[in-house]
Amino acid sequence: MKKLSCIVIDDESIARKAIQAYIEKVDELEFIQSFRNGMEAKKWLSEHQVDLLFMDINMPYLNGLELLRVLEDKPPTIFTTAYPEHALASFEFNVIDYLVKPISLERFLQAVNKALRMLHTPDQKEEQFLILKEGNSIIKIKILDIQFIEAMQNYIKIQTVQKKHTILMTMKEVVNQLPQNDFFQTHRSFIVQMNKIDKVEGDKIFMGDELIPISKRSRSNFLEKFKTHR
Repeated sequence: MKKLSCIVIDDESIARKAIQAYIEKVDELEFIQSFRNGMEAKKWLSEHQVDLLFMDINMPYLNGLELLRVLEDKPPTIFTTAYPEHALASFEFNVIDYLVKPISLERFLQAVNKALRMLHTPDQKEEQFLILKEGNSIIKIKILDIQFIEAMQNYIKIQTVQKKHTILMTMKEVVNQLPQNDFFQTHRSFIVQMNKIDKVEGDKIFMGDELIPISKRSRSNFLEKFKTHR
């Protein structure tokens, strides 16, 4: 899978270095260069192409929103800013994500997963994966290998065909990173991959030796999707 080339635009040196360090932790990303403001980046972008921008909004000379307005060829963008009030204005440009400083590695990886899902083509489905932080390590979990996901207080358990992973993340956060056609939340504590289901009986899903509950609230929608899923 081709790496996504990335540039960082931020007037704060510490912020630029922090995002660069995060990028360099992820094998699927390639850090190219960083810039102190939109004017510097505009000149470079007029002569080069890049797959992904990590960009602050409040910058001197030409801020992040202004830079996107003047660029004819707008690269996919993830905003990194200390000002959440700009979020609504930023989405006129269909940005991939909007990260509010200080940015944790976990939140950064969520944005990267979104970018990988959006920027890779449908024929790369078999190569799709989640990049997650497990303990002190960054891991890749192939999406096709996921059987189910279970909520465990402040953590989630991701059960794959090979092993179990325990990740500090909420169900809401993980469901937003999964392809919606292939996964279904059957219960407040469980998300299943539809093509891993062996059979359904009553309010239970069978996956090998595992039994996954189906809540009364989700049962009707789940059964409709199960009957039509290919």
